[in-house]
Amino acid sequence: MSKGKKGLTTRIFSIICTVLTVLIFALAVGVIVNMIVCRAKNKPVSFFGTSFAIVRTPSMQPEIMVGDMILFKTCNYSDVKVGDYIVFVAGDGFGQIKGQNIVHEAIEITSSGIRTKGTNNLVADSDLVTEDNLIGICTYNSAGWGKVFTFISKYGIIIIIALIAVPFVGSQIIKTVKQSKQKGGADFEQDKDKTNDGETDLR
Repeated sequence: MSKGKKGLTTRIFSIICTVLTVLIFALAVGVIVNMIVCRAKNKPVSFFGTSFAIVRTPSMQPEIMVGDMILFKTCNYSDVKVGDYIVFVAGDGFGQIKGQNIVHEAIEITSSGIRTKGTNNLVADSDLVTEDNLIGICTYNSAGWGKVFTFISKYGIIIIIALIAVPFVGSQIIKTVKQSKQKGGADFEQDKDKTNDGETDLR
């Protein structure tokens, strides 16, 4: 491959890497900011129609453990069936956690609402879930992803700073290394010229 073509390929590769880095950086920052804002407002974090949350209480153990991440989708009230794990806003019967999001099992569908119960609780919830406070149906839960997103939500600001700083520091290191190599190459050429001059004089 000629020197010109090799240089062009290197520049194209560099541009592609830069674009991908910017896109990944923007996506990561968007996710973290969204998580921080939603957490502050006690709202579920949602991406592309699917929301997720971290479970903070043991009411659904052992099916859903404390610290698990759950995924849930919005649904129609009529879609809920007995046995579904549904996410809803806690009413007056939940006392101090009124207004917070709860995931419990639907154990009965009545004309007045959906009766729910935590699988780890001895009695059913006193409040019925209605269309007004139903959020969605749980579709997945994971302990591993729960740890990941708990870490991100806890250290989101630090991660954003790191995402900004690391590429900048990395580019400065690469720039310094390149300049050092170019300087070393120039010094070598100068030394070579001096050697050639010496050889000429000896002749």
